[in-house]
Amino acid sequence: MDDDTIQIVPVLDLSNLSPSQLQQKIAICCSEWGVFQIINHGVPLALQNQIRDAARHFFSLPTEIQRELLQADPFSPLSVFTGLKNEGEFRNWKHTLGFKPNPYMNTNLLPCILREPFVNFREKVGSLAHGVAKEIFAGLQLNADLLSDIHTRRQTMTVNYYPPCPERNFTYGIRPHSDFGSITLLMQDEVKGLQIRKGGNWIDMNPRKDAFIVMIGDQIEILTNGMYKSVEHRVLTNRSIPRISIACFYAPAEDDVIGPLGKFMSKRTPLMYRAVKFGDYLNHGFSKPLNGKSNLILSTMECH
Repeated sequence: MDDDTIQIVPVLDLSNLSPSQLQQKIAICCSEWGVFQIINHGVPLALQNQIRDAARHFFSLPTEIQRELLQADPFSPLSVFTGLKNEGEFRNWKHTLGFKPNPYMNTNLLPCILREPFVNFREKVGSLAHGVAKEIFAGLQLNADLLSDIHTRRQTMTVNYYPPCPERNFTYGIRPHSDFGSITLLMQDEVKGLQIRKGGNWIDMNPRKDAFIVMIGDQIEILTNGMYKSVEHRVLTNRSIPRISIACFYAPAEDDVIGPLGKFMSKRTPLMYRAVKFGDYLNHGFSKPLNGKSNLILSTMECH
């Protein structure tokens, strides 16, 4: 695997930046990095610790009990993917607890150890994501209210558990990829493993207890005709310490069609992507192993 380089992903303090300063800094991060961190974001540390503790407890249970908890009702918005997956030369070494809330969700369907932290975390981080999206689009001088609503319509959350791995040189926690949606907010524990790609180098996202990581996804790259780039990232394993991360993914609805806006096209920057229904984009991405940013090929067909 590639060597790390010493670069630091930008950290934005939401408490001491004016709206114009914040938009300017976000614009630089989105165009140069595709990722940034935010602190003083308004999500209480006690809630962060509560959901981490609940996740650790859940994954400490035997697999049969995990599945029994989640299969008590067929309409539960929770699902668990337990097992280590081979994808070509490398394996994805993780277990995932997926949470797909909907407006009609009966929270009593959630196991009691997860109910309160999951619902409260989802609400707090959802508000944060919507606010971050508004600043991204306002900085582009677009209709921030409309676009932030569109690009946060679909919300999913995954709790990822990466057990210790004895063969880390032949295994990824998760293979290199970019996220298919619009933005992702990620909370890490104290264990290293996440890396982002900048240029040809892989850069460690060193855990910071008070920070959320904001990742730009493919739909914003498509919308801006490549002006903002989705960030390619991966997770490495380690031999001795388990790792937990909680990712909240925000995206358009599956029927929404996303394509480049006219203001991002010119003679110097011709059309790079075609408009694609997000549901088709999502299905295409899930139909094959993760492989860098290869899913964007679906949106480049017939554009050149």
